[in-house]
Amino acid sequence: MADSITALKQAIEFERSALEKYQEALKTATHQETRDALKSYISDKEQKIDTLSWFIMAETGSVETSPSESGEAAEGEKSGASKCPFSKQLADMGIDISQMKPPTFE
Repeated sequence: MADSITALKQAIEFERSALEKYQEALKTATHQETRDALKSYISDKEQKIDTLSWFIMAETGSVETSPSESGEAAEGEKSGASKCPFSKQLADMGIDISQMKPPTFE
């Protein structure tokens, strides 16, 4: 487990480094198409960093899930809705965090 967490932390560092470079380039970009593309890349990198942070929490077992208050599943989510604000995006990527179990330390 420690290897996956270390790898994910390194991935976040690389994503943050790329994000900084995109932000730096945006400040000096002159063409509107370039600026629009950089804004899209920046948004994507921010989302990836957030998602990787949730992956780390899932790997450490700190992602909490709770049953849906109404008893019905929210649109795009299964019952046992997660407190993770990215659960729908993760579900769209094929990742069902409701199936994640806390790590076992043997």
